[in-house]
Amino acid sequence: MSRTHDELLFAALIELADATITDFDLMSLADRLVCACVEVLGIRAAGIMLADQGGSLRVLASTDEETRMLELLELQNNDGPCLEAFHTGRAVEGVDLSQHVSRWPSFASAAMSAGINTAYAVPMRLRDQTIGALNLFLEGTEPFGPRELGVARVMADMATIGIINNWSIRQQEVLAQQLQSALTSRVIIEQAKGVLAEREGLSMGKAFEYLRRTARSSRRPLADVARDMVNGDGAVGSLGRSRRFDPVVDEEPTA
Repeated sequence: MSRTHDELLFAALIELADATITDFDLMSLADRLVCACVEVLGIRAAGIMLADQGGSLRVLASTDEETRMLELLELQNNDGPCLEAFHTGRAVEGVDLSQHVSRWPSFASAAMSAGINTAYAVPMRLRDQTIGALNLFLEGTEPFGPRELGVARVMADMATIGIINNWSIRQQEVLAQQLQSALTSRVIIEQAKGVLAEREGLSMGKAFEYLRRTARSSRRPLADVARDMVNGDGAVGSLGRSRRFDPVVDEEPTA
C-alpha cells in the first residue's frame, strides 16, 4: 500500500532530524534533503548549494546529474534562482521560466530545454546567517500552494539548523575543515561516478543512483562508498569483475 502524503512528510522530517543529530555527516544530510523534497513535494528535481569559506556558493547535492549541471551553469554564469535566494535572503517563489528569460538568460533557457519550466529557491537561513540555498525544479507551471511551500521551507530550515548547530559547537578551524571535507567528498563522488560509468557503460546519472543505493543499504556515508569505488577496495570495487552491473536493483538485499 502506498503511503499518504502526510506519512511521507512525517517520515522525511524524522529522517532529516535523525541526520542532524546521529553521526552528523554533511553530505548525507544534503542528499537526504534533496531526495525528501522530490518524494514529498512530487517535483522533478532538487539541489543544494552551500557557501564555502570565502562566501562563494558551491554545488553540494543534487537529485540527478541533469540538475547538477544546471546548478553548475548557475554558478558559471552568475545567473539563476539559487544565487538570487542566497544573496537576497528571500525565497524565489514559483517562477515560470518562460516569463523570465531576460532575468536569467542562461539558466532559464537551459532549464526549459531540460523540461523544467518552474523554479523555486529557498534560502538556507537562520536569523541573519544565510549558508546556502535549496533549489526546487518543476516540470509544469502550476505553482505550489501555501502548504507545499511551507513544507519546503520547513525541510530547508531543519537542515540549516542542524548544520549551524553542529558547526557552532566546534572551533572556527574545525568548521572550515568540515566544510572543506564535504566539498572534497563531492569530488570523490564525482570520481566514483566516472569510474562506474566507464567500467559498466552507465550514464553518470545511473552511476550516481548506484552509489546512493549502496550507501543507504549499507548504512555508510556516501563519500566512503565512493572512495571504495575509486580505490577498488572491497565488494564495491570488485563489482565489475564479479558480475555485470544491473542499475535497476532493489535497495534492500533479499534473504
